[in-house]
Amino acid sequence: MGHDHESEQQRQQQQQPQQPQPQPQAENGQEKEKSPKPEENCSASDHFTKFNPEKYLQSFYKTAGEDLAMQVVLFFLPGILYRLPKRIETMLDLGAGPTVYLPIACRDRVETIFTSDYAPANRQSLQQWCEKRHSFDWTKVCTWISNIEASHETAEVMQQKARDKVRAILDVNVHECPVVRNVDWKKDETVEVPEQFDLVTTVFCLEYSGETLQEYLRAVKGACSLVKPGGYLMQGGVLDADSYNFDGKRFRSHRLEREHVTLGLKEAGMCTDVTRGENDFRYICHDDIFIMISKKPETTSQ
Repeated sequence: MGHDHESEQQRQQQQQPQQPQPQPQAENGQEKEKSPKPEENCSASDHFTKFNPEKYLQSFYKTAGEDLAMQVVLFFLPGILYRLPKRIETMLDLGAGPTVYLPIACRDRVETIFTSDYAPANRQSLQQWCEKRHSFDWTKVCTWISNIEASHETAEVMQQKARDKVRAILDVNVHECPVVRNVDWKKDETVEVPEQFDLVTTVFCLEYSGETLQEYLRAVKGACSLVKPGGYLMQGGVLDADSYNFDGKRFRSHRLEREHVTLGLKEAGMCTDVTRGENDFRYICHDDIFIMISKKPETTSQ
């Protein structure tokens, strides 16, 4: 769910020996200012208790134009969605964190939307947005999306369209079976949550749900188990990064490689063959940020 990635080259540069700098001293010989507090080193599982939705949104989504990963995903998202069927009955935003840009971007193509996350604080944040009680302003992200779409809808109209289609917020864990553990919130008591969905979207999530290749492959398998035969997985993420940081914390993650993406899809029975058509499999990558779609065959054991 995070995307402030750091390449190996950047880390090596940061690890180069630095010349000692003179420290300001007070008259009593003590430093005038304390050294910056070191980042807290967090595991992937620490998202459950240590993730701060408000700080995360302020760090990455206050203005879509400042974060490269956000720019890349939003820029290529309309083209990826264009390759999906014109009408999609059900969609699950898997591991959404506290974000709602995917339901907003899919508001005119999907009939029924479900959203979800692993961390209780993020599910609470999603509920606040659904009930129009959230303090975070999504206007700039909506404006970014509408400009790419060449749409003239206001941010409020875009959000309300998405809200009207969100039916439930789910408690999920991609490392468990079943992935959907509970239903945290429903629009009303008549809502039924399907076992599988026509479209599962998951961006900045799967590689951050664990720290090893084995955990990543298990997460992909869990995500794909939620896709109906004939349905689609839309995945976005970061390559060549082993952590991301905000709010004084650094969350460790799996260092994802392009080959791992393909391997995970193949093991889950998804399409990875571009020769079958770009509407069955399409992969776009820019500056180590990727977004892709993969179709689940009609006949599959998944």
